[in-house]
Amino acid sequence: MGFLKFVIRRLVISIVTIFGIIMIIFFLSRALPGDPVWFRLPAKATMEDYYIERARLGLDKPVIYQFFVFMSDLLTGNWGFSYVIAKNSEVWSLIVLYLPRTIEVMLISMFIAIGLGIMFGKITAKRVNSLWDYFIRFSTYLILAVPAFVIIIFFVLLYVNSPYKIFPLYGYKTIFYPDPTFITGFPLIDSLLANEPWLFLDLVWHLILPVATMTIVQMVAIIRQTRSSLLETIQMDFIRTAKAKGCSNKQIINKHALKIAIPPVITISAMGFPIVMGGMIGVEVAYHFVGIGYIFREAVNYRDYSVLIAIIFLFALIVILFNFLTDVIVGFLDPRIRFK
Repeated sequence: MGFLKFVIRRLVISIVTIFGIIMIIFFLSRALPGDPVWFRLPAKATMEDYYIERARLGLDKPVIYQFFVFMSDLLTGNWGFSYVIAKNSEVWSLIVLYLPRTIEVMLISMFIAIGLGIMFGKITAKRVNSLWDYFIRFSTYLILAVPAFVIIIFFVLLYVNSPYKIFPLYGYKTIFYPDPTFITGFPLIDSLLANEPWLFLDLVWHLILPVATMTIVQMVAIIRQTRSSLLETIQMDFIRTAKAKGCSNKQIINKHALKIAIPPVITISAMGFPIVMGGMIGVEVAYHFVGIGYIFREAVNYRDYSVLIAIIFLFALIVILFNFLTDVIVGFLDPRIRFK
């Protein structure tokens, strides 16, 4: 299969997948108990007010009709407006404001997790059955056995019970500090571009706990995969040849075995990306780090259909794009993989 055919095939599969996700979440959102109209109305609203507002929002129409209207608007770039969270504000404005904060935490934690995971994986592979190997493996299995939300609660309790409040527990910046000058939408980048180093340091200071939590969650799987891949690669014939030529263990690991062992590590990192996105909801709620995960939780609570569907649509796009790029990178790194 030629590379162009491969790309087209993946593109068609991605479009069908995204459409299926939108269709499923649209009908599931309408099946949720509760009604966003009541959240929009004042406490003393009457049933007549309810029916008027419901008709104005178009929620009195059949669900099938609502779906086709939604799809036609979505394909033309109209993502609708928020029913409750930011009443009558465009959904796209909410996403532009809050999504970059979440992506910053996800990308920073992912790069740190990959770096630390490969490093610790190399240590365990080079020193099999040593004290370091047993310690790292025990720690890895222990963290894997603990649900992610327990790790979040652990950091919260550690902060509450510690007499030293070194890192802030809530928010993405100090409350009385202004927001960074909007340039790219990413707070860290904007604070640097706007020459606001004091704000950049404050943002980094507030990112430490969320990033540490997400790094731990991702790192353990990468350590296990790196160790198993390296141990498997070391048994190959070309490694024996390198040993016979007098190469040291460090040279064998870094120059020969790691090139073959890295592609599975990248693949498992990409496969864990949706889990990371789901984990961000818990992290943002626990640390009151208002990003797209926090907004998603609010959209579910208040049945804000437009915001809910738009966020899931974006998450699906990001995951599918991430997986596609992973396939390309793995094909580039591993000489055994070629698109013919």
